[in-house]
Amino acid sequence: MNTKKFAIRGLVILAVVVALCMFFSGTIRTIATAKVRITRAQQGKMRQQISLSGELTFLEEEEVFVDASGQSLQVTKVNVLPGYQVAAGDVIFEAEIADYEKTMSDKRAEYESSYMELMDLEQANGSTRLSRTDTLWAEAYYALSDATQAALEKQIAMETLLAYENLDLDENGAVPETASDELKQAVTDWNAAKASQAEAEEAMQQASRYSVPEATRTYITQRKELNDKLAQLESDMLALSVAQKELAAVRAPADGYIVNVGVKKGESFDPSGAAYSYCPLETLPVLRADISDIEVNISSGMAAAFSTSRGRELESEVASTGVTVDGNRYADIALDEGLIDDMGGAYSLLQNATNITIEYRAQTNTSLIASSAVRGSGDERYVYIIRQQQSTFGTMSMVTEKLAVTVLAEIDGVCSIAEDISYYDIAYMEDRPISENMTVMQYTN
Repeated sequence: MNTKKFAIRGLVILAVVVALCMFFSGTIRTIATAKVRITRAQQGKMRQQISLSGELTFLEEEEVFVDASGQSLQVTKVNVLPGYQVAAGDVIFEAEIADYEKTMSDKRAEYESSYMELMDLEQANGSTRLSRTDTLWAEAYYALSDATQAALEKQIAMETLLAYENLDLDENGAVPETASDELKQAVTDWNAAKASQAEAEEAMQQASRYSVPEATRTYITQRKELNDKLAQLESDMLALSVAQKELAAVRAPADGYIVNVGVKKGESFDPSGAAYSYCPLETLPVLRADISDIEVNISSGMAAAFSTSRGRELESEVASTGVTVDGNRYADIALDEGLIDDMGGAYSLLQNATNITIEYRAQTNTSLIASSAVRGSGDERYVYIIRQQQSTFGTMSMVTEKLAVTVLAEIDGVCSIAEDISYYDIAYMEDRPISENMTVMQYTN
């Protein structure tokens, strides 16, 4: 009987010991095993609100020059600033030719002197009567003089363009195919002028056989020189007078936006440079934003929004994207006249950058998962998926397995994965470092 009692007690004690061992072994395993949370990727389109800063940019710029006959200008008034909208005929600035009165006075005096010289020449040769051969010689001389001057002007124009484009005529006098249309036309004009000069030289050779007294030849040549000088002085004074009149009010040639102003009130201005430039009204400006640091692909048609100074939200879209000469990527946000007016006008937009929000939305569905579940860097990104593994004793455990993934984009804590991993259990937010083929446990809470 006692033996039976001892046996029962032994069995009870053994059961308790086994139970305690199992309890403590489970506790130890629980403590020693890494805890993880489990998540699954969702199929969907990546979306993001991207904040950018845009500056008003004019897509076209036409420079405006003033014809002041090579004179220095004095600016008396400027009516515009960059960003101003102007209509055709609006006065952009007012100016006058520096020392206009003195220049005109000098040219008048020179004209009068040359005119009196011509009168003296005519009076001294009042008794000279030109014969038919004298007249033919004079006509040939005049034609050669004019043709020579014209050929020289065409040659200078051509050689200027050749030097500018760093080109030379070939041995046949032809211009390379790479030459600009302007240079090709200049060569054509020069060849035509040379041909006219050659004809005039031949006519002069024929006329030289005429018996023309030396005094008559001197009279003809001097009269030609004085008449040419008077004609040039008349042309100079007319151009100077017209320029002074036009400069009193330099007007816009077309509707548009002022891009740059090269004149300042009270300062002199060299008319060889552009006085100002404008963007035609039909070519509307844009808000250009730098997107060099944006990882997602921003493309035309994406929705864009920005606010007025009073908090009113305006909507537009990405008109185009491109790359600057410095290699920076940019996006142009479309503007129309209504949006420009709502933002206070182009001048106001030029004063400060505009905060823009672009809504990015992927074109196709991808696997979306928390960035904290995606490991690695660069092109070597991966996740740890969970595999169920059964032990020899039938116990089920969770074991990690490394799965390489392709990250398309990472926005606001969410990764877009090219592969479909939505049917995997993925380990993340572990309480200690984990690795491949490692047994883990899920957080119980």
